[in-house]
Amino acid sequence: MYLLSAITALTLLGAGCSITKEQVSPKIAEPIGDIFTERPISQNQGFGNIPPTPVARLRPGVSGSVRITAEMPSLQKSVTVLSVKTGLPNGTQLRNIAGSFNLPGGIIGSNPISQSLKLEWRDADQVMWSYSGAERKIDFIDETKPLKTLTVSSWPEKTVITENALAFLSAHGINQRRFGDPYILPDWSAWYAGQSAQGRCMDLAALNRTRTLSATPLLAEEDLPALPESLKTACLKPEFPSRIVVKLNATQDGQGIYDANGAPYYGATLIVDAANGAVVSGSFLAHVDPDRSDYPAITSEEAAKAMASGGLGGTPAGDVVIDDVTFEWLRVEDEKNASAVYLYPALIGQGAITFRDQKTASYRIVVPLVK
Repeated sequence: MYLLSAITALTLLGAGCSITKEQVSPKIAEPIGDIFTERPISQNQGFGNIPPTPVARLRPGVSGSVRITAEMPSLQKSVTVLSVKTGLPNGTQLRNIAGSFNLPGGIIGSNPISQSLKLEWRDADQVMWSYSGAERKIDFIDETKPLKTLTVSSWPEKTVITENALAFLSAHGINQRRFGDPYILPDWSAWYAGQSAQGRCMDLAALNRTRTLSATPLLAEEDLPALPESLKTACLKPEFPSRIVVKLNATQDGQGIYDANGAPYYGATLIVDAANGAVVSGSFLAHVDPDRSDYPAITSEEAAKAMASGGLGGTPAGDVVIDDVTFEWLRVEDEKNASAVYLYPALIGQGAITFRDQKTASYRIVVPLVK
C-alpha cells in the first residue's frame, strides 16, 4: 500500500497530448535569447553531436486541425541547449569510493565507467531513504507513519495538503526553486464536488471501485470511477483514498520540462496521509547545475508551421485552438549514452481540443527549436 518498494543497499558496478496541469512560465513576446541575459557565454556547439530532435508522430487517417490565436515569437539564429549530468560517479570519484572500501585498485582499472549507484539509509527519525545515481532520484518512506485505513470519509483542504508537502521539502533542506507549484493529481475531493453538483453520487459499485483503487500503489486520473445519477441509485456515504498524491513539475531557469508528448516531467511526488495531513512517502530529483551550449535554431516560420501541424504529437484527433505559447524545455535522452540527458528549448502551445463527438479537453503541442 506504499508508493515505494524496498531497494537494495549500496551497489557499485565498475566499468501533443491532452493535459491535466498547466505549467506557469514567462511569456515570450520577445526573442528567446533575451531570456538568458545573465547567463555566461557558452561555447558554440560545445557538446558535439547531440541527439536529433524527436520526429513527429505519424497518425494515418487523422484529420484534425490547429488554429493559433496566440502570438508566436520571433526566434534568433541560435538557442541554448542544456546538458544535465546524471548522479553516477566519474572515474576519479569511483576510485575514491572503492578506496574507502579498501577495494584493490587493480580491479577498478585505469578508466572505470560507473554503471549504477544505489544508496540506502535510515535517519534518526526512522525515515528510510534511498538514492539512485542514474536518475538522481531520492525515494523515501516514513515507516513510523503507516496508513491505518485504505479510505477516509473526507480530505483536508487543498491548501493544507500542499502546504504540508512544501513544509516537508523545506524541513529537509530540499531546494524548491527547481520545482513548479504543488498540485494534487488526481484530486478526488474536487472531482466528487463536481460530480455532486451534477446530481451524481457514489453507489455500491463506485464505492467498491474506490476501495480497490485505494489499495493500488499508484493512482491515475483516468481511474476515477463513473458515478450514477443520484435519482437512479441508492446513494452511499462517499469514501476517498487515504493516500493523497501531490505532484511538483520539474523546472529549469523558471521554465517547465516536458516530454515529446507534452506531459510534464515530474520533479517530486509526495504522498500525504489524508487522515492527518502528514507526508509519509515519495520521491524527488536531486539538484544539479546543467552545462550550457548554443546550437543552431529553426526559423520563426518553421516553428509556426510545426505548431500548425500539431508539433511532435502529429495531426490532432480533433480541432485544436492554441491561445497560449510559452518557452519551455523538451527532455531528450541520448540513446547512445544512457548517462546523457539534454534539455532542448521548445515552444509549448496550450489550448483546447474539440473532438468529433464535441467533447473538449485541454491540449498541448510541443515544437523543439533546435535545428
